[in-house]
Amino acid sequence: MLDDIINTEADMLTHSLASDGSELLQTLRDNAADVALVDNDLPLNKEFLLLKQIFSEVPVPVVLLVTRSMLSLQLVKQATELGVYAIILKPGRGQYINYRGIAPEVISKVRAVRQTLHWDTKTRLAQLQQELFAGPQLPFPHLQATAGTVVVIGASTGGTQALEIIVKGLSPALQASVLVVVHLPKSFTKTFAARLQELTQLKVAEGREGMTLKRGKIIVAPGGKNMVVVPVMGNTANLKIGFSSEPAGSFDQPNIDLVMQTVAQSSVKQVLGVILTGMGKDGTAGAAYIRRRGGLIVAQDEETSLIFGMAKSAIDSGLVGRILPLSAIPHYINRLAAQQPSVSATDTSV
Repeated sequence: MLDDIINTEADMLTHSLASDGSELLQTLRDNAADVALVDNDLPLNKEFLLLKQIFSEVPVPVVLLVTRSMLSLQLVKQATELGVYAIILKPGRGQYINYRGIAPEVISKVRAVRQTLHWDTKTRLAQLQQELFAGPQLPFPHLQATAGTVVVIGASTGGTQALEIIVKGLSPALQASVLVVVHLPKSFTKTFAARLQELTQLKVAEGREGMTLKRGKIIVAPGGKNMVVVPVMGNTANLKIGFSSEPAGSFDQPNIDLVMQTVAQSSVKQVLGVILTGMGKDGTAGAAYIRRRGGLIVAQDEETSLIFGMAKSAIDSGLVGRILPLSAIPHYINRLAAQQPSVSATDTSV
């Protein structure tokens, strides 16, 4: 069924099928492939043994299919650490899976992998671990309060590690509200928010209906639905969390574009959009809204990106004012939040 789905696309072709991990590994050894579509239930893949062998012997980008019952935050983190590009939930239960129901998502994510040029998992993960567990940090500079600064940070594959580094580097006196949007499945974002809380003195919470945006608070968009911001009692400078039932044009929920768009359409004084590592183009359309209202866009550079897809898309669009290594992004946020909102969208002094 999956090969039929792939072969309906003019720019895609199924090279071969494999019934177990050993057969797949040998096929990849013998033939060049752009993408491997792997079922996590494939025989001989216990404890990701197959994936470890693939990335060690024949590094090929992998899109992993997982049943909902097997999905966990630990699985997501382990898979992305190994180098899995994307995870797709298999529909239905039991012996018969309706793959036709996920055909558009399969095509979209396989195509996105092919469009992502940078893939150096081992090097990028080593850098992430080194930065995340680095020694004591320098004291944070004293910050003056600036009302109405909202920072939207978007990430996808590999984004949890990058976000941990950023949150750890934010000043405990940060005078901005931070919205974190990362492509994680439903129910996992609460655990991720708890993990971030361990790294910062700032308040961290998973977003819920009616939660207000406050200075010094980090709100993590819940997985499995599209978070937005809406005015409180009609006051577009005072915002709270809401959720949209409208399709976002993306298979990834929460959607980065929607959060950026709704923040940009408010009347808060200053908006910063940050686009991190990840596959696809989510965040580029939202960045356009932020720029049109005079906001700033920062993108993670290629060298420190686990997957240089989302950030590259934003950079190529011409919307990005600053391209920064991961370690420099929290310091940029700290300094921006301490300034009055008169910085131009292409300013290089911050």
